Amino acid sequence: MTGAVSGGRVALFASGAAFFVFALNAGLYLHSPELYPTRNRAKGAAFGGLWNRTGVILGPVVVGAILAAGGGLTLLFTQLAGLAAVGAVIALFAVETKGRTLEELNS
Repeated sequence: MTGAVSGGRVALFASGAAFFVFALNAGLYLHSPELYPTRNRAKGAAFGGLWNRTGVILGPVVVGAILAAGGGLTLLFTQLAGLAAVGAVIALFAVETKGRTLEELNS
């Protein structure tokens, strides 16, 4: 909203965004392996990491393409709201693993 008028402000915004992205990544790497059977845990975590890296690479490209094609911030935030809705549905219906052993989760 204030714009990036200086290098210091860009560094501040990038650092703030990285803080939240890294917090989400930590949650994904800690929680998602519990959802896979033991024998497939490494493949599941690797697949999640693949999509994470793909999003990190393609996200700025897609946002830049939307803005360059004349799409405004309203369109951009509408798409982000859609992604947040998908995340909320996943959070509501994900398997709860708290207090359960891996043997219980694998059965």
